Amino acid sequence: MEQRSDSDGEYGISRRNKAKGIEQNEQEVDRIKDLPDSILIHILSLLPARDAVRTLIIPSFGRLWTLIYNLDFDWCLYHDCSSNSSWQYSYDESTLSRFAEFVRRVLALHQGPRICKFRLHFEFSIDHQLDELMSLELEPEEQEILIRTGGLAGEVNRWIEFAMSRNVEVLELDFLACGFPTAGYKYELPSFVLQSNFLTELKLVSCKVSSSADIVMKKLKVLYLKDIALNDDSIKKFVDGCPVLESLTVLDCYGLCELSCASQNLRSVAVAPGILEESRVKVACPNIKSLSISGWIERLELESLSSLRDASVDFCDYFLCVPDEYSEVRKILEELHQVRVLTMHHHPILVLTVWELMNLPCPSNNWQRLILRTMLTKWHLPGIANVLRSSPSLEVLDIHIIPGEVPSIAAQKAWLHLYKICEGNYWDLQDCSFGCLVNCLRIVRVSGDITQDHVIQLVEFLLHEALVLRKLVISAGPDDSSISVEELKEFFNKLLSFPRGSPQAVVVFSN
Repeated sequence: MEQRSDSDGEYGISRRNKAKGIEQNEQEVDRIKDLPDSILIHILSLLPARDAVRTLIIPSFGRLWTLIYNLDFDWCLYHDCSSNSSWQYSYDESTLSRFAEFVRRVLALHQGPRICKFRLHFEFSIDHQLDELMSLELEPEEQEILIRTGGLAGEVNRWIEFAMSRNVEVLELDFLACGFPTAGYKYELPSFVLQSNFLTELKLVSCKVSSSADIVMKKLKVLYLKDIALNDDSIKKFVDGCPVLESLTVLDCYGLCELSCASQNLRSVAVAPGILEESRVKVACPNIKSLSISGWIERLELESLSSLRDASVDFCDYFLCVPDEYSEVRKILEELHQVRVLTMHHHPILVLTVWELMNLPCPSNNWQRLILRTMLTKWHLPGIANVLRSSPSLEVLDIHIIPGEVPSIAAQKAWLHLYKICEGNYWDLQDCSFGCLVNCLRIVRVSGDITQDHVIQLVEFLLHEALVLRKLVISAGPDDSSISVEELKEFFNKLLSFPRGSPQAVVVFSN
């Protein structure tokens, strides 16, 4: 027996060593090299250019990065801009130099026959170039010409020209990046960018577009403009020169008085009057299906939106709810009364709160689906009650709760202190004047920061009062690690114990 045991032991060791050898061989097998080059190039094309180039040290990839068809150059990868604010920011010349040198080398070595997407994302500061040219004692016009045709601007022109020569389809040129908008000199976009037979998407941020440029982009479907000087003629040239345009975004641009387009192809418009914009901006697009407005919306006039089906409303971060300006917000909501889907963000809900506390209803509407993206503090509850009471046709309610405890300090000082809101369960004091809860509301979805008391109270109210409710979907979100498993379990058990006004209502927990 002893001998047999030794023999078994030796056999066992042999088997373990053999298994270990097989495992090592499997680990040493390079399965990546068995993939076709086309798959590897596709994988590399999904990476930022800097990461794609780094695969040079991996034998399986070798120099395949030179054939990638997406070139994404992001200056922010070269520095930490997460803490930048309007009070602390410094222009980093050293990282910009390294960024520019990297772009030069990549474009010099690139061998791909085509480019699908080309992205430049960095702060182009002509002011810093001007500082260097001051010593040359040139006239202002001469300085501008020199900057536009030489130096970094001239090199950026060549980078863009490289992409255009390879029939680029998606072009993103963001010359603001993590910097801050200024009214000074901007990089002047070369005219050849606006005369492409291949571009399908174009994004321009913080650059100068010549008002005399000819615009012919027959395949362009998506146009995004931000922090650019525009006038009514220039935006009209964009629309007329892009006959198949489907999506138009105009954010923080200035000089524009009217955004008008009757194209049958244009489906989606997003507009946000900038802080530098003083005049009112009229939006008249009778055939669009989707509209998103934000920024200083009190300067917007909405007209001819008969085909509109969904809309999104937000305010700029500095919006203060001054009673005299409530009429402008009301006009916006009245113009959107017929849409089927409305998305409302944090600040509009606070305006509805003030209306509720002043016994002013939200404009009557035909909204069938309401999406609320907001913090859920006691200050938001009256606003939510107001909009529910004024939406008799509401069938679907989506509430995405973003983290936050109180509105901005400016809002608190300006007007919140004028109103009193009970500290208990706000919904216990509400009457039964919610028509949508009795007749229409069938689906409620709540996601985000779900375990706070205000969420639990709102969910309990909806479960009890929504008499035709079919489904309540609760989700903490896949990226929310702040909620422990124990907290989720306690929350779910509490929800399941709430009485339900609808016998058909089911509660679903989703990731």
